[in-house]
Amino acid sequence: MLSRSTVLAVLRRPALWATAVGAVFSFARPGWWRRRPYLPVPDGELIAWRTATAYGSDDVDPATEDIVAYLEWRKRCARGLTRSG
Repeated sequence: MLSRSTVLAVLRRPALWATAVGAVFSFARPGWWRRRPYLPVPDGELIAWRTATAYGSDDVDPATEDIVAYLEWRKRCARGLTRSG
């Protein structure tokens, strides 16, 4: 679950809004539209795996700075600018 500080950090960066929406859909369970609650709810197994590979445990809440950095990286990659700077 995203913390309030993470949601606020993304809301303060309108340039990342579309990227954040895309990320929500990419983490959603396959066929999410066929099952209740008919929302792109993240796949729990995928989130656990991603958290474990990033932090060494699936019982860690990702840091706000890490999520913002991920969204910025995702946006750069979408534009073909994978290098920093």
